[in-house]
Amino acid sequence: MEHLIKKIIKEESEQSVFSPMEIRLFKFVNKFKRELGTETKMYDFFENSMSTFNLPKSEAKKYHLIYTLNYRPEGDYENVTKSNFKDPKLNKPQRTLNTDASSYSQSKIPFKGSNLEGYWKMTRDNEWAYIIMSYGWYPIYVFKYDRWFESEQTYSSSTGKQMRNSNPISYNSDLGQKTIMVSSDEMGRIINGYLKPEELLTSRTDKFVVDMKKKQRTGETTTFRGGWNPRARIKFKISSVRKARNGYKIVVDVLDVDKFDNNKLDRESGNFFDGDIVGLDKNKVKEYLNDYFSQQTSQKFQGLNSKFYHIDVVFRGQI
Repeated sequence: MEHLIKKIIKEESEQSVFSPMEIRLFKFVNKFKRELGTETKMYDFFENSMSTFNLPKSEAKKYHLIYTLNYRPEGDYENVTKSNFKDPKLNKPQRTLNTDASSYSQSKIPFKGSNLEGYWKMTRDNEWAYIIMSYGWYPIYVFKYDRWFESEQTYSSSTGKQMRNSNPISYNSDLGQKTIMVSSDEMGRIINGYLKPEELLTSRTDKFVVDMKKKQRTGETTTFRGGWNPRARIKFKISSVRKARNGYKIVVDVLDVDKFDNNKLDRESGNFFDGDIVGLDKNKVKEYLNDYFSQQTSQKFQGLNSKFYHIDVVFRGQI
């Protein structure tokens, strides 16, 4: 048995860390490396080649760095294994302007700007975390457990600007979801391994359900603006909150919907319930409610469903 285990470990360690498509990309770049010359031209070449190999264009900077660190003149990238792979996580941070920080954070590449830096750290629970730090004290974004976490607090106007400059998800479509907003205390507990995403979301869901029950009991109405094409103002109340097999079922009763044009109320758009508002139907309103409730619990709903509860939308009590 011991011999078999050692054999399996050896085979795994000798396997290439690159996928067949990544190997093909690096071999392709090798053919043009000499004539590309400068680093800028090389990066542009990567950016223009990514889609050909079914790799996300937003990852061009990361692949450019990996290629540079693990360059093989003979093109034998299939021989880059765990034992000889040069990991960008451990690479020296690259100097950059703060205004260019997001191009590094999107690919989770170590960088150092002006009082702004991104780096990888092995945390106490034996997990890698990519941390974007402001002024050496405030973690503003953290990637851990395959999720992005964002600080709810901006601390100052300068840190707020740094957050905009280093936003890791602005053009990173492969993430498939927004960041989870957390307090400074929660951020520290996540980094140190004392709080897992499931625990965080469960806690917020419990708080959310309590709040929904209170709104149902008091008959409180909620008004919010959602969407952009078109922009809408939606007024609703909570009709019922009841225990279901997989959590809770919450019924949202839409009372009023108005259309906005460039943040100005469009008084000529007509009555929503009569179907007068062009481009704003019940499905669109449900979509906006989807986004609204996602923000309330830091979760991305699929068809107004979450792991903990289901949202039903009715319009003026019409079930």
